[in-house]
Amino acid sequence: AFRTAISSKLETFKSDPTQHVTKIDVNLSKLIRGVPPDEMDRVTMDVFKFTVHETVEEIGMDKWIAAKEPSEFLDECIFAVYKEGHCPPEILEDLNRGDMPDEVKGQTKFLAEAQSKAMQRRDKKKDEELARQGLMNKGSSGGVVLNTNKRDRRTLEQIQKDMMEGGEDAKRSRFD
Repeated sequence: AFRTAISSKLETFKSDPTQHVTKIDVNLSKLIRGVPPDEMDRVTMDVFKFTVHETVEEIGMDKWIAAKEPSEFLDECIFAVYKEGHCPPEILEDLNRGDMPDEVKGQTKFLAEAQSKAMQRRDKKKDEELARQGLMNKGSSGGVVLNTNKRDRRTLEQIQKDMMEGGEDAKRSRFD
């Protein structure tokens, strides 16, 4: 019933030379009302989409283009059928674009990740360089740079002697 309704609509579209575009409404909830419950799982929107495209190809002799228009509901869609030479360029571009193969998607993802990592490395190097320059500027302007020469210059004997004499004072005395 659905195929015959579409066929008759497309035949009238074909016979009218002044009409270049027609719309076909597909409402899944209306179309499955008469379907028995045991066959409901086989009747999907994809089946109706395929039927519309197949009928357009048959009647239009592979010269017409059927394009699905955006819809706000999942169980409804509208197909715009264009006669040869009357299809808008943006729809042709969308149809001809197709999907990218997985290999190409992987490559583009890898390139994007590599570029972001390179940017992060560059930013980190810039930050480190700015920090070094900031320390150099502070050091030359009279500021004190701490914790640069904290090496214990005592001999082993002095360290052992200090540890035997007193605990806390021994640790503090090495920095005096």
